[in-house]
Amino acid sequence: MMSHYVPLELINSILPRLPVKSLIRFLCVSKEWSALINSSNFIKKQLNHSIETNSDRTLILKETYINPPLQSRFFSVPYFDNDQFGKAVQIYQPLHNWDILDFCHGLVCLLYYKYKEKEDIAIWNPLIRKYRKLPREPIGEPESSYNSFFRFGFGYDPSNDDYKVVRIAEFYEGPVLMDFFEVKVYSLKSQCWKKIEKQLPIKEIWSMQSVSLNGAFHWIVEQDDGLKSILAFDLASEKFRLYRKPLNEGVPILDVLGGCLCFIDVVDETYSDFWLMKEYGDESSWTRIYKIEAGAVPWNIDYFKPLLFSKNGKKVLMEDVSLFWYDLEKKRGKKVKNQSFPKRFKTATCIGSLLLLDGNNVIDPK
Repeated sequence: MMSHYVPLELINSILPRLPVKSLIRFLCVSKEWSALINSSNFIKKQLNHSIETNSDRTLILKETYINPPLQSRFFSVPYFDNDQFGKAVQIYQPLHNWDILDFCHGLVCLLYYKYKEKEDIAIWNPLIRKYRKLPREPIGEPESSYNSFFRFGFGYDPSNDDYKVVRIAEFYEGPVLMDFFEVKVYSLKSQCWKKIEKQLPIKEIWSMQSVSLNGAFHWIVEQDDGLKSILAFDLASEKFRLYRKPLNEGVPILDVLGGCLCFIDVVDETYSDFWLMKEYGDESSWTRIYKIEAGAVPWNIDYFKPLLFSKNGKKVLMEDVSLFWYDLEKKRGKKVKNQSFPKRFKTATCIGSLLLLDGNNVIDPK
């Protein structure tokens, strides 16, 4: 055995630098290697290496349709250091007709939700083909409520080294939105839901889903005075805070780009402004980084989702129903041409991660 000739300390230093697919194969080398790779310390070490080096990157594509069939397909696409993409390979999908809610550290949060039906949520690591289905949580609906609507989010709590899902329920009395919200948070570490007793200091949530960054969830909201702001919920302190957003003329949208909070102002089909909060929490650090005007791309889409910067920082990978690179200097968009891609899809960006490999109550399709 290699471990008889190479010190285990050296093996422990080399293995975290390897791609996840290789590490999964190496589980069969020996009981010693399997125990090492399955250990929580190794999983954390491997994840930290992937984050620090931004390596072993993969795009997960969920095929979408104008008229959905009985089930859609998922694909895995290697993303190389030269900003090129490999061949899209269909991968095992654990749950049919589930949507991508959000993604973080190689984990993809999947959601199945239909109006007036109970939601189902799962946290999935597509590279190791394991997932955890969250327990269903009852809703504390007021007696006078006629209807309810949900907002979801998924992200990382660095203070507690935990991955969490948030569910916010809004309630309606007839057509009128009630002055009451129910906020519950699921912890992957404790494997249970927790109700947040504090009420949201707002009138209405505008964002369809939350944006996760720096251990907090974020939404575009409307305050009682009609002013639109950004609401942040800190996962460690479980406190809410409001931030001013840039002035906008159109529809405000929130996202994350380059490790910063990204504010997007979509003005019909005229143009879209993209702003970054360069210093998190500092409202004076909002900086407009680029603007996509009508004609910059040869097709009409109401909203372009920013995914990541190119290696040299001069382009932004964007998603509409497919992928394109937006050149910040030329101010033009160019579609990514890859014949193996499905025609329409939704994207999750993943780094190599072994998260869920050592977890309890994790479903292994094998």
